[in-house]
Amino acid sequence: MKKVGVYELRNLIIKILNERDVESCEIIADHLVEAELRGHSSHGVQRLIPLVKGIELGTIRRRLRYEIIRQSGNSMWIDGMRSIGIVLWTKLIEREFTSDPISIIAIKNSSHIGFLGYYTERLARRRLVGIMVGNAEPAVVMPGSSRKVLSTTPISISIPPSIVLDMALSQTSRGKIVEALRRKEKIPLGLAVDENGNLTDDPEKALKGGILPIGGMKGFFLMLVLESLVSFLTGSALGPNVKGVLNTENPPNKGEVLIVINPSFFVGYREEIERLREILGIEFPGEHGLKVKAKKLIEGIAIDEELWNTLQKLSRN
Repeated sequence: MKKVGVYELRNLIIKILNERDVESCEIIADHLVEAELRGHSSHGVQRLIPLVKGIELGTIRRRLRYEIIRQSGNSMWIDGMRSIGIVLWTKLIEREFTSDPISIIAIKNSSHIGFLGYYTERLARRRLVGIMVGNAEPAVVMPGSSRKVLSTTPISISIPPSIVLDMALSQTSRGKIVEALRRKEKIPLGLAVDENGNLTDDPEKALKGGILPIGGMKGFFLMLVLESLVSFLTGSALGPNVKGVLNTENPPNKGEVLIVINPSFFVGYREEIERLREILGIEFPGEHGLKVKAKKLIEGIAIDEELWNTLQKLSRN
């Protein structure tokens, strides 16, 4: 493993994107580096590889372009028109959300948007509640089956000022399995199955098979309903019909939904949360990531040699 400084990694990402005339490359670099800092390496710099591929193939736009299909107040239904999802969502969450008690943004057809907690945390800093869910290409099997039918169903919920849940509803993310394969490591048994539906610790077999949902069939149905809701509201593809997120040879046709709640219209009651924190005596979601970030800012970000070499090859000069 190679330790890379934050600025060195950020500058390399910007250089790779600038060489391909990509708009707002600093926004993309900041997001990918933040993912690495928070311990979300599955959604970190390795995501630059399919992004560059899509840009070079023309399945992902270099310039931000989108259509607001319908709008009422701060609620919008948007066609992302193959724009870079990180850039689009980063710009949209900068909007003013205090005039309405609840605002909903639903987007279809943008590229991969990174880790959802990046957006909900920024809302929490502004004392807004964020609930965000999305879909992607199928990676998860129904228990007892070996056919991939759902994505890992990423979800993030933030409560101001600092609670930020960011997780997949699958036993692990596909990105972590890709990492394990690249690093020639096994994955824990019980996370995924092979093409025959048998449990496997081999990441290559897991990618050919599929990931299991958390909580068995209950978790699967929760994922099914949430991804159906995303498709229902955005008009995006669903299940095996989703393309262009992981394999960017195809244009993206997935979706995300963000619900922003202004607690000033309601209670914004934190006392019970703090009492529960004292009872449990644990870190709440999002707090561990801040500690990981503080450490990595000093020590650097660990990047495996194969990934680092791939990044170097992406840089043309």
